[in-house]
Amino acid sequence: MVSTASLKALFEAEFGQSPLFFRSPARINLIGEHTDYNEGFVLPAGIDLFCNIAIAPSGSNECTLVACDLEERVSFDAHSDIKSEAFWANYIIGVRRAFRKRGINLPGINAVIRSEVPVGAGLSSSAALESVFAYAFNELFSCGLSKIELTKIAQESENEFIGLQCGIMDMFASIHAQENKAIKLDCRSLSFHYIPLALGQNKLLLFDTMVKHELASSEYNTRREECNAVVSFLQNLGHPVQSLRDVDMVMLSTSQSSINPVLFKRAKYVIEENSRLNSFAESVSKSDWQAAGSLLFQSHEGLKNEYEVSCTELDVLVDAVRGMDGVWGARMMGGGFGGCTLNLVEESKVEAIVDQVNAGYLKSFGLKPKHYIAGTCNGASAF
Repeated sequence: MVSTASLKALFEAEFGQSPLFFRSPARINLIGEHTDYNEGFVLPAGIDLFCNIAIAPSGSNECTLVACDLEERVSFDAHSDIKSEAFWANYIIGVRRAFRKRGINLPGINAVIRSEVPVGAGLSSSAALESVFAYAFNELFSCGLSKIELTKIAQESENEFIGLQCGIMDMFASIHAQENKAIKLDCRSLSFHYIPLALGQNKLLLFDTMVKHELASSEYNTRREECNAVVSFLQNLGHPVQSLRDVDMVMLSTSQSSINPVLFKRAKYVIEENSRLNSFAESVSKSDWQAAGSLLFQSHEGLKNEYEVSCTELDVLVDAVRGMDGVWGARMMGGGFGGCTLNLVEESKVEAIVDQVNAGYLKSFGLKPKHYIAGTCNGASAF
C-alpha cells in the first residue's frame, strides 16, 4: 500500500510544496454486468487497491500532473478543454471540465499520482482516477458537492470527454464503497443500500488474464447501441418502456419472431442478469454459497454466449475452475474482452486453486495470470 510519506517525498521533490493526500479504490462487481447503462441493478464493492494522489494548489493557472507509474509529466492550462496527448491526463481534464459546467472554475493544481490499480484488468482504474480527483477537488477547494454529484462528474468525464459510454456503477462504487459491504445500486433512481458481505470461510479471488483486446471500447459502445435498439423496437410496438429495465421475458419473447436474433440475445442476457443479481444477493444473505456460485457461472455463460463480450482467455480461466475443489463459482468481470475473472472460493483452498490455474494458463498461453485476493474497503477519502 502506498504511504503518505512516500507520496510526500515525491511531491516535495517535484514541486517544493506540502500536499494533501487522497485515494480512491478499484472496484469489483459481484454480479450485474452491463446492466448499469440499461437502468438495471448492480452489486459492486470497493477493493483494497487504490489510486493515490498528493495534491496542492499551484498558485497559478497551470496544472501539472506527474504519473509516477508511467514516468510521465503533463502540464496544461487550468481552464482549457484541449485534450492531452497523454491519454491518462484526459480523465482529469474531463473531470475539471465537468466542474466548470457546474459553474465551478477550479484553479491550477500540482499533483503526483501513484496507482495500485492494474490498467486493463477490469477493475476500473479509470474510474478510480476520475473519482479521486473529483473528490480531491471538492475537498481542496471547498466546492460543497455531494457524493452523488461527484459520481456524476466522474461519469461525465468518461462519457462526454473520453467518449466511452459507460454506466455509472464504476464511479459510484469508487466513491460510495464501504468496508465489508457491497452496494446494491438501482442505476435508474440511484437509490442504493448496503448489503453485508459476510463471506465466512470464503474469499473473492481474482485472476487477471493479462490481456486487453482492442475490441473492448468499440464493442462496449456497440452493446449499448444494441440495447437501445431493442428498446426503440418495443416502443414502436406500443410498449411503454424506457429501458431494458422495464422489459421482462414475456414481453421480449412475444416479439422474438420479428426482432433481430442478435438483439434478442442481448436483451435476454440483460433481463436475466437483473434477475440473477436479486437471487445472488438473497443467496449471500443466507450463506448459500452453492447457489451463489451457480449464479456466477450462469452469469458468465450469458456474457459469453448471449452478450458476447468474453474472450478465449477469460473462458479458459472460468472453465479451469469449474468443478475444482473449493470453488463455488466464477465469471468474467468488467466490460469484457480481457481483464479479470471473479472467483468465489474457500479460503483454505486458495493456494491449491492458484497453483492449478497457473499451471493450466501457462500451458495454454505461455504465461501465468496475476491473481489478487480482494479485500473490501471504503470509498474515496483523504488519508
